[in-house]
Amino acid sequence: MAFLLIALLGLTNIAICQSTVQFKMMFNNQVFHKDSSYQNKAGETIQIHRFMFYTTKWKLITATNDTIPLSKEHFLINIEKEASMILPFIKGANAKKIMFDIGVDSILNTTGIQTGILDPAIGMFWTWRTGYIMAKMHGVSPQAKTAGNRFSYEVGGFQSPYNSVRTIVLELPIPAEKNKSITIKTNLANWFSGKHNIQISTFPNCHNAGKLAMQLADNYASMFSIHSNN
Repeated sequence: MAFLLIALLGLTNIAICQSTVQFKMMFNNQVFHKDSSYQNKAGETIQIHRFMFYTTKWKLITATNDTIPLSKEHFLINIEKEASMILPFIKGANAKKIMFDIGVDSILNTTGIQTGILDPAIGMFWTWRTGYIMAKMHGVSPQAKTAGNRFSYEVGGFQSPYNSVRTIVLELPIPAEKNKSITIKTNLANWFSGKHNIQISTFPNCHNAGKLAMQLADNYASMFSIHSNN
């Protein structure tokens, strides 16, 4: 059975083991808790009520630079659903990097109604012209000069020059240990200061593809880091 599994996955030259990838939500050095208060780099006080993002195209890169597909499925990470933050994968014991995309494959933005995790009824879809919301963050801040002090970031866009899909490449702990989960710390503070400084007082909303969506996507692409579970 093990040999059959290896053949099916194309892992002939790589040791494998059952493992999981777990997203651990953080805000800087603090474990993130929904609706708790935090401060971003600009000193603005924020509470985050909703945070979701799509991820797909999971791959491993081995020590010999071979690329091993893990899954082409789309997953929806949602802070309100703990089970969504744990992904079961067959892991290569001698893999050195893990790769994945944040967003929805461009083809699926233009090929009609999808089902399951990509069902538009979930609320992660704009229109057939603008496509899927790749990631969203909703919350409140005294610095948001909006009704109810709400801020709302919904990042989308799949066509050049506003393609918001981002590819993440992370170094794995060496050596990788059998049956150890991979924890990906996800720093929500980076939405505001990963690459571009975004102040809620200036930009409380993003609801369409464009420059701000691209800046937010650049920012959250930097929010991931790997930490060993030893």
